[in-house]
Amino acid sequence: MTSKRYNVYINSKHIDIRDRGFNFGDGVFETILVKNKYPKNLKQHFQRLKKGCELLKIKSPSFELIRSNSQKAISKNSNCILKIYITRGSNNQGYTFSKNIVHNVYFRVIPEVPSIIKITGLNLKTSKTILHSNIHCSRIKHLNRIDQSLASYELLHNSKYDDMILLDDKKNIIETISSNIFFVKQSKSKFDFYTPKIERCGVEGIMRNKVIEWCKKENYKLIIKNIDLKSIYKYDYCFITNSIKGIRFVRKINSKRFRNPNPLLVAIENLVVQ
Repeated sequence: MTSKRYNVYINSKHIDIRDRGFNFGDGVFETILVKNKYPKNLKQHFQRLKKGCELLKIKSPSFELIRSNSQKAISKNSNCILKIYITRGSNNQGYTFSKNIVHNVYFRVIPEVPSIIKITGLNLKTSKTILHSNIHCSRIKHLNRIDQSLASYELLHNSKYDDMILLDDKKNIIETISSNIFFVKQSKSKFDFYTPKIERCGVEGIMRNKVIEWCKKENYKLIIKNIDLKSIYKYDYCFITNSIKGIRFVRKINSKRFRNPNPLLVAIENLVVQ
């Protein structure tokens, strides 16, 4: 199906081998939780898609194109995962392409939804894979995920861990393989929240932004700063956020143990993920 500047594919089992997304990672994507046939936070996911397209000089499709074709892809699936990919398009050979290239937009449904929350706490380990600075492509979800793939290979061979912590070249914590991370300090009944800067590398997660908005709304102290690996020992709690798996609490990073989640912190899951 062709719509002006876009080829639209819905639950297609095939991809053109000439697609620049396949060849060069030339595109962006989103992963969206669908509950009761409703794609959660679709507008926020669209805004990140649009931002990514703008940075990569790809003409962003309209929200209506994304919304209507998302519903077609979801069809009769009540609870599932929706993937949306936008690539620059297809060309025969080389990095150069025609100025009239037609962009490809793929909608794909994955019927299986993983467990949303593991309240008992996760066990994380620092990855050997380093996230190097790329200011132009930081925050967006571009299709080149080689760093996350290498970290996932490490995780495959460290089965006692649930996820890997990714650092930048200055040994600052950025994120995990597929989640943003928050740390919390508690002083009596006061909670202060901290999350890493992602200006040089990392992904600006939809759920990360929802937690930040919630902290501001509820007047909790929220600090976005560089968090080096050595500093994690001063925090009391830790949790990671992801659009599919929600908020999950961390029990341990390397040798650092965190406290079991306070009832108020557990309640964040219901307050934010709705």
